[in-house]
Amino acid sequence: MIHQNRNRMLRTIRVALHGGLLAGCLSLGTAAYAGITFQFQYGDPAGTGFLDPIYGTSRQAALNTAASNFSSMFGSHFGNSATIVLTAKAQNDPYSGTLASAGSYFTNPGSAGFNLGEVVRTKLQTGIDLNGSDADGVVNVNFGKNWELDFNTPPAWGWGWYPGTYDLYGTLYHEFTHTLGFSPVMTQSGASIFGTKDARSWSTFASFIVDQNNNPIIDPNTFALNQGVWDTGSVGNWGGGGSDGLFFNGTNAVAANGGFLVTLYTADAWEPGSSVSHLDDRMPGIEGTLMSPATYAGPQMRDFSAIEVGILKDLGYVAVVPEPETYAMLLAGLVVLGAITRRRASSITMG
Repeated sequence: MIHQNRNRMLRTIRVALHGGLLAGCLSLGTAAYAGITFQFQYGDPAGTGFLDPIYGTSRQAALNTAASNFSSMFGSHFGNSATIVLTAKAQNDPYSGTLASAGSYFTNPGSAGFNLGEVVRTKLQTGIDLNGSDADGVVNVNFGKNWELDFNTPPAWGWGWYPGTYDLYGTLYHEFTHTLGFSPVMTQSGASIFGTKDARSWSTFASFIVDQNNNPIIDPNTFALNQGVWDTGSVGNWGGGGSDGLFFNGTNAVAANGGFLVTLYTADAWEPGSSVSHLDDRMPGIEGTLMSPATYAGPQMRDFSAIEVGILKDLGYVAVVPEPETYAMLLAGLVVLGAITRRRASSITMG
């Protein structure tokens, strides 16, 4: 699924039932830094993907490098700590519009509420492991795309018919953030992951989703879905010039957005894995952020924006106060964001 031009590729999430995607855990790798220790269980068939006899070692090394550096970035913003185990899988499809996908596993609490058992978020925030010895989530990378695997080499911009290279590390940072709970875990119909709207067991992210008038999609008392608000807003295409859309209204996120609701990505047709699960990068102040729904070839953001930090704080993560020298680094990050935003805009124009 190519979005807006041929060089822009969708980055989708995956929602996974408890144990639903655990198969053939053939080897184990570890990456640790700051508050998160990532462990990977490589679940590809022998001789493929992360276990490819030629490319497997470099792919595993790149995944571990991404995990270590993401953990360091996360630790610069938040004080939560845990060991997170992800099933790592790969595909090789050059024709797919999806670069990568990821998500937490879940457990069903069996009662109504914003209480969906988000395994990764629960472990990071409470220390409780809802999945026991099983993996906590999954990450899938499409190696059919032209990735830059060297962390210190800037990916090449696409230009004309030259496709460029995609930023594996910015993409994986994005996917790791989905495992933290950055997703409503809802289907096109508005159902929660466990299949029916009547189950009324929702993710914490879903508790902050509202329409343009700040009407929640889920009643906070009965936990019933407002079907009309969902049906209209989930394909409202606000950032694309539509009259409707869906927004995130968490206190910290809204404060970081200058007091305005944060626009979630809603195209004029439902996009599985993208709709409502990302920030709408067509809006001022959001373009180029880590949790945009798609990416171009070339360097991408590798840090959270203030809005994304606000959203994660609203989801329950504990923010740390930056040391004085950190502010200079944050300022440098804003400069990089500005450069990325300009190049992305140029890429659309030339598409």
